[in-house]
Amino acid sequence: MLGLKWHFAPKFAGRLPPRVVAALPDMGNVAGIGVAYLAKKLDARLFAELYSFWPPFVGYKDGIVEYRQASYRFYAAEPLDLVIFAGDFNPADPRRLYEVCYEVLDVAGKVGAGALYSIGAALRQATGDKVYAATNNPAMVGQLKEAGAEMLQGEGQISGFNGLITGLAKERGIDAACLLGEIDNPNIIQPRAAQSILQVLTRALGIPALDMTQLSDEEKRKKFMEQQVSYLEKVMERGGEPPGIA
Repeated sequence: MLGLKWHFAPKFAGRLPPRVVAALPDMGNVAGIGVAYLAKKLDARLFAELYSFWPPFVGYKDGIVEYRQASYRFYAAEPLDLVIFAGDFNPADPRRLYEVCYEVLDVAGKVGAGALYSIGAALRQATGDKVYAATNNPAMVGQLKEAGAEMLQGEGQISGFNGLITGLAKERGIDAACLLGEIDNPNIIQPRAAQSILQVLTRALGIPALDMTQLSDEEKRKKFMEQQVSYLEKVMERGGEPPGIA
């Protein structure tokens, strides 16, 4: 990491200790879609950035170099006592991953956060609207169930930032939960899962429900494209030519 740059110090309403929603892109970009939508709908303000060693290249256009260093961003929805953390990528290197988690928890400590929520995807055979949850504090289980989440059963792992941050939060004395939306394909965007998570998350946070129109429209576009691809694949399997090819 190259260090944290503060743009301003948030001034929260103070009705509750600030809550943190922190997530980085994962399967189906569920987390990326979810935190970006949350920040947009709540008119959250960018108050700090953490710059990273990425990308290891520059682009160019017509011989002119173009470069934008990737960053992780902290937003504040001050009237709701909420911090939102998002970024361009989920580190694959374990050392970098831990560094990002520690930076997020440092900021959470500085603002006096009382709880942290991460979001992500759960790959399942059959997809639906289920949202699964895991927490580092059993006292949160009732709240999560009441919000509409189903607790993960048995044993397993939650990999990457969206899982690790909940474990490391416990070491800092911060209650944390991970909300995972059900998906069936990790290789395409999953707005439906992001929408399901946000519905549970807003209830868990006790904040007003979000207008989900844009996510619903994005899901319809995704379904239409999937139908078109499926149709073309069937045509090709039968030895035909796809429409529009002479």
